[in-house]
Amino acid sequence: MASIGGLLFGYGTGVIAGALPLVSADYGLSAWAQGAAVSAALLGAALTAPSSGRFADRFGRLPVIGAAAAVYAVGTLASAAATGPGLLLAGRFLVGLSLGATSFAVPLYISEIAPPARRGALVTLNQLMITIGLLLSYVVAYALEPSGAWRAMLAVGSVPALLLLAGMFLVPESPDWLHSRGHGPRAALAAARLGIELEGTPPPVHPEARGAAAQGGTVRETAAQGGAVRDRAAGVPGDGRPAQGRTRGPGLRAACARAGRRWVALGLAIAILVHLTGLNTAIYYAPTILASSGLTSAGGIIGSLLVGACNVAATIVTVLFLDRWGRRPLMIGGLVVMALTALGITLAGLLGHEGSVTALLLCVFITAGAVGPAAVFWVYISEIYPSEVRGALMSLATAAHWAADFVVATTFLPLVQQLSLAGTFALYAAITGASALALARWMPETRGKPLVATARPAAAASYAD
Repeated sequence: MASIGGLLFGYGTGVIAGALPLVSADYGLSAWAQGAAVSAALLGAALTAPSSGRFADRFGRLPVIGAAAAVYAVGTLASAAATGPGLLLAGRFLVGLSLGATSFAVPLYISEIAPPARRGALVTLNQLMITIGLLLSYVVAYALEPSGAWRAMLAVGSVPALLLLAGMFLVPESPDWLHSRGHGPRAALAAARLGIELEGTPPPVHPEARGAAAQGGTVRETAAQGGAVRDRAAGVPGDGRPAQGRTRGPGLRAACARAGRRWVALGLAIAILVHLTGLNTAIYYAPTILASSGLTSAGGIIGSLLVGACNVAATIVTVLFLDRWGRRPLMIGGLVVMALTALGITLAGLLGHEGSVTALLLCVFITAGAVGPAAVFWVYISEIYPSEVRGALMSLATAAHWAADFVVATTFLPLVQQLSLAGTFALYAAITGASALALARWMPETRGKPLVATARPAAAASYAD
């Protein structure tokens, strides 16, 4: 149910690719204006992500997801009803405010209700839904493009948003969050309902044992300096009321100190490089890229359908094998393939072999990104931060993620005008190759490790030191 938020993410960011040529024809948009139409949602997402992290830590994961779903529905309908470019941008910006919250809150929630051995697969369900949302946006665009009905393309996104909003009343809150806020009995009930063990506490076998579960657990805590981990008593009152001083999470500076500078920097770096590779730009502008390579407008959308299908298939593979192969090999291997494919697109442009060749290479490029950076990023940032500050630091990484997406999406068409499509992908190839080399040196593995309030995953100690 929560992963429907990924469907919103995928449809909301992908639908503009099919609608953009029609909107541009109606309003006569320049290259910069087209970039603004794409990136308005990304700007909204970058602005709302940091504050929504604090809300998720203070009020819970489900209220944030539910509120974001409601805002998304309003934004999509406002975009569809826009009478001019300004109102369209305003509606897209409203959609972005929602995406900034759901894009981190959904994988955060899933990571906290998933057993460690299956966390990678379950969190990647969110990424699978993103790719399905993208494919759905391309299918809708293909069906409605002949009639020029770009308003209907945008309005369809309100349907999954309302479904997600209703679903948030049917699922339990994160046991990990409830326990970190001192609601021991409620955490035990939620864990029992989900059929999982609450990490750091005895498993809630029977409802009668809830009091014991609330008082018998321990919470692992990392000291702000030195990274030393110690156990302390949970200190949860038997009546389940939050302990004194636990109703609010620490500030951002304290959260960074709790996690450690290395892990904060690593999360931010991965968040940014996912977009510097040009991955999402290739998705947003797939019809435009393919049309500029010699295909017709309809051919560009058909090529986008092929790209979307490859994206979904690759993510299914990732769901099946992420917990078996690990985060590090998929991330680095995906970046290497992306760099080589971007070079292939560059050579195809320089040699004049565009059209179907570019469509095929673009499919491989996006497939490698779906297997590697796009899927691994959300799982990885849900695993490397201490539980008490996980929401705040995931939202910080998400804000950087969206800010980079905004910059790259806004500058793509002007870059193509200045450097050509081949030159732009040559730049992406250089950045992607350098990122693969950097992560081969600095990225530790987190596969199968429990979510505990420690800033130094045991398997990563040798890399960190």
